[in-house]
Amino acid sequence: MELYGLDPAKVRDISETLMDERRRLQVVPACVLEGTTPKERMLFGVRHGLYSFPTVELCSFLRERIRGRRAIEIGSGHGVLAKALGIPATDNRQQEDAEVRAHYAAIRQPTVPYGDHVEKLDAAAAVENYRPAVVIACWITHCFDPSRPDAGGSATGVDEAAIVASCDEYIFIGNEHVHAHKPIWALPHEKLTPPWLYSRAINGSRDFIGIWRRER
Repeated sequence: MELYGLDPAKVRDISETLMDERRRLQVVPACVLEGTTPKERMLFGVRHGLYSFPTVELCSFLRERIRGRRAIEIGSGHGVLAKALGIPATDNRQQEDAEVRAHYAAIRQPTVPYGDHVEKLDAAAAVENYRPAVVIACWITHCFDPSRPDAGGSATGVDEAAIVASCDEYIFIGNEHVHAHKPIWALPHEKLTPPWLYSRAINGSRDFIGIWRRER
């Protein structure tokens, strides 16, 4: 397994700290993750197909932002965050496809462990179906634009500009380096970097919450 130069034999396994008795990621207070290192979080994330780790503080922040409005999570993956917030969890679940699973098997990495409650809907279909006021996303990939190849993205990625235009508030949790080239950075937004955000990123940049509001 390629672990970006990490030697798994020399890095503590934090699975028992971050997973419940069913071996599912659980929401923990930020102080629990504060006691881990970037290398430990990277090893844990790669081994289990996880990218960001929800904290009690993040859930409290998002509940305050939602304030009882209709909300959904897109690209939910394991669905732990949406479940903690009591909102619908949606994902295109593309890593269940045979070709994608074969690719991950070839590079000796696990696919995303989709939660049983995560509804198979891509982002556009989820917004069309639920008509949410608030859309939440963690670590999703934006749609590739052939006219802007330098921005990266994926052919199956999310048209985030369309999401911003279709809801009152789009809240994205990510990493400054990993998500530096999102096209929606060109749109008016607010960026927060609270200390209680944690992910598997090991590049030294900050994790962030980006908030985009629909222009009226």
